[in-house]
Amino acid sequence: MRRTKWALAAGAGVLGVAILAGCGSQPAAGPQGSNAVQVQALAPRVVTEHLTIVTGKMIHKPGWPQFQPSTFTVPKGATVRLVITSYDDGTAPLPANSPFLKVQGLVTPDETVNGQPVSAVAPDQVAHTFTIPALGVNVPIPAAPTGKTVTVTAEFVAQKAGTFTWQCEAPCGTGASGWGGPMITPGYMTGTVTVQ
Repeated sequence: MRRTKWALAAGAGVLGVAILAGCGSQPAAGPQGSNAVQVQALAPRVVTEHLTIVTGKMIHKPGWPQFQPSTFTVPKGATVRLVITSYDDGTAPLPANSPFLKVQGLVTPDETVNGQPVSAVAPDQVAHTFTIPALGVNVPIPAAPTGKTVTVTAEFVAQKAGTFTWQCEAPCGTGASGWGGPMITPGYMTGTVTVQ
């Protein structure tokens, strides 16, 4: 019984000190205090970017698939989580030895495709890539099942500042080679990532 009363008294004393600490003339350090800034600086920042790949048919421009949006800005040092949802069920096959079939430059050796870890996409199943050559990032995207979507999630660290061009490296555009039209037109299968 004595122990309980003493513990309650000690707790009340701590509570009293806590209450008194807020009554002084100096403002208490809150979220804007220097300690809060230091804690925020140490915590890794994760920024999520949602991208959608639509078909040319969906935007009334056959043969012109499009990443939406095609440009975005992220803070330097942030971990960038790409969530890419694709409606495109067409393929743009690559040679079996193509480096663009493999996941590269990510936080982990795998991306996830509909929640499953994947380190590469089969040559005859690739539809697109999201490739940032200057950052060493490559995210292969398989074709969606007909009438459905496929979602690819990948994370990379934005380590250096600048504006970097990304490009789809699977020939999914117009012309006999597939490298025309949307492949060379900003806002379709090419765009920019700004790190600042």
